[in-house]
Amino acid sequence: MKSTKTLFRLLVSGALTASMLLPSSLAVYQAKVKADSLYLRSAPGGSVIATLSQGTTVAVTNNSSEWYKVIVDGKEGYVSGSYLTGTTATDFSVGSGKITCSSTVNLRSEANTSSSILASLSNGTAVTITGVSGGWYKVSVNGKTGYVHPDYVQVNGGSSASTGTTASAPAAAAGKVSCSSTVNLRAEANTSSNILASLANGTAVTLGAKENGWYKVSVNGKSGYIKADYITTSVSSSANMASYSGLSAKRTAVLDYAAKFLGVPYVYGGSTPSGFDCSGFTSYVYKNTVCSIERVAQAQFDTTTRVSRDELLPGDLVFFGSSAYSISHVGIYVGDGQFIHAPHTGDVVKYDSLSGSYATRFQGGGRVIFD
Repeated sequence: MKSTKTLFRLLVSGALTASMLLPSSLAVYQAKVKADSLYLRSAPGGSVIATLSQGTTVAVTNNSSEWYKVIVDGKEGYVSGSYLTGTTATDFSVGSGKITCSSTVNLRSEANTSSSILASLSNGTAVTITGVSGGWYKVSVNGKTGYVHPDYVQVNGGSSASTGTTASAPAAAAGKVSCSSTVNLRAEANTSSNILASLANGTAVTLGAKENGWYKVSVNGKSGYIKADYITTSVSSSANMASYSGLSAKRTAVLDYAAKFLGVPYVYGGSTPSGFDCSGFTSYVYKNTVCSIERVAQAQFDTTTRVSRDELLPGDLVFFGSSAYSISHVGIYVGDGQFIHAPHTGDVVKYDSLSGSYATRFQGGGRVIFD
């Protein structure tokens, strides 16, 4: 019986991981611009739709590549994910939308399926999306404000970003084939279409729009489609932001790498992208960016340099527990009183505020990066 339960937990956690990492609205979360200004583009490397000022909050709907798909103020497009950081802000202008479901969907009082039902919304109902919280859209409709899961909301974003067919990518939207040997260039975005060419690992390509897990690419005079799994992108900072005054390269690397795992489920004892516990997450992020640190939260606390809350810098570790000798939780500070962590069973990697119970249980910061 125990082995059966273990297998079931593994299958469920694996399914959750796969669904949360897919480029879909399941992964929606809020982030803010950390550049002085950032271009919102119609496609990866495409034409500029708008310029977002520092601190602008956006809804991220796809972070599966270096180009993040976002929505803000009724505009949908792509930005370089390198210039976004976490935020706990939940109220901001996303835009208008409509309910998409087979019959009706519940408007909830909170961002979960256990909260009370405020109304039952039929397919096609127009809503105003006023924020994001806990992976759900906050919406206003018929004088009521509540929450609807993104699976059932179609946001009215920019048409060019939605279709991904306008604005060809300039030279800045470069990429290369990343595979074990070769990958097929297809006539259409599916594995049943004609093969136009066979591209070797490392082949340079020019990227067009990315939709439904495929990139439209140009290479050697041919245009076709390659599954995004086999493409690595090269983001040109000058093409994506106007100016940026940020952190050191090491601290930025830690924050950007940690954000790649937003939505990955908590798994007790987990220390890989298929599932993390708190210290498994922090140790994995540091090992793949700066240096290796201890695996267990208490050991991380004991072996890092102590800093007070007032001294915290983005990229430092934050520790929680009943005392300095009983550390039970750890996360990574991202600035503005926020941190990213793998909270507990039933939750996912996400941003939280260093307030409430976290402030009460805070035992100190841990510094690994000295710059």
